Amino acid sequence: MEANFDPTYHAPSAPSRAWPSSAAAENGSSGFGDTLKRAKRAAHAKRAQRTLTSVPALPLDGPPPEVQREMLAAARVWQTLAAQGKELRFGQSADGRVSVELIDSSGRALDVIGPSGLFQLLQQAS
Repeated sequence: MEANFDPTYHAPSAPSRAWPSSAAAENGSSGFGDTLKRAKRAAHAKRAQRTLTSVPALPLDGPPPEVQREMLAAARVWQTLAAQGKELRFGQSADGRVSVELIDSSGRALDVIGPSGLFQLLQQAS
């Protein structure tokens, strides 16, 4: 014997019936209506909570690879300059421009290389 579970299918021998609705259910003031509203709110809140907690947080293992490469290049430049007894000094002029100076370990200015000179140093270290 085979069973039909299609809710839209009505067997020819079973007449469809209209269920009477109660006045309390229609106006929404019944205890059931209030319980149903609370249950819907609780289900909605639970879904929202699951959504928030189901997204795994990505671990912050450090800067992106391209930034790490740039940091390594800057470290190599710093080590090379330190081995030569030189350092870089960064400043900002009154008009907001960045100044980059090459100085010796005693703080005496050797050269003003500027930002473009700094980028050339970084490219040489790559």
